[in-house]
Amino acid sequence: MVVYLKKTKTREGRIYLSITEGFRKDGKVRTRTVESLGYLDELEKKYDDPIAHFEAQAKAATEEKK
Repeated sequence: MVVYLKKTKTREGRIYLSITEGFRKDGKVRTRTVESLGYLDELEKKYDDPIAHFEAQAKAATEEKK
């Protein structure tokens, strides 16, 4: 099971961040959204580097699951 930061580009060109969990079920890879974070441009107002911040959070969640 792996937890990672998913970056989705919208039609308007904005990037939406979410923490996603990848796992196997019945031999197929599935994903599940663990936490919806919001748009990157809005998160940059709260965090200096939101991508690095949430990637570290996802990595810690992966280690916790192991």
